[in-house]
Amino acid sequence: MLFPFVIAMLYGAAVYGLTFFAQYRMQAAVDTAVSTALYVDRSENQASNIGTAVSQRANTALAGLVAQLPESLRDNLNTASACGLETIAGGVEVLRCSLVYPNYQTNPIVPVLSFGMLGDFPPLPAQLDVDARAAF
Repeated sequence: MLFPFVIAMLYGAAVYGLTFFAQYRMQAAVDTAVSTALYVDRSENQASNIGTAVSQRANTALAGLVAQLPESLRDNLNTASACGLETIAGGVEVLRCSLVYPNYQTNPIVPVLSFGMLGDFPPLPAQLDVDARAAF
């Protein structure tokens, strides 16, 4: 009698584990892209071009890191304008890189079980999104 509940708990743990691991891989990619971009040689660039150089380096690094992600994850990511510059309070420029897996609830990595009127199991987030920021 408890067998279906035990199986449901194991399946839910597996689905959430894969979901969190996918988000971890996405977060590692944006973290690495931001940290890679901060190694721009300031002596080779004028002060007015530092932001452009940092942004280009971050986008290049992130494109390479996204290419290394598993195909099921990589093909669903929204990477348009993934890295860009922001100005926060006080006029500080910040590099921000982000990745979004839109429609994760309708197109997850692992299929969910549908129980008709009871709904889907396990419940999943609508989207996975990660970002990283660094002032330069």
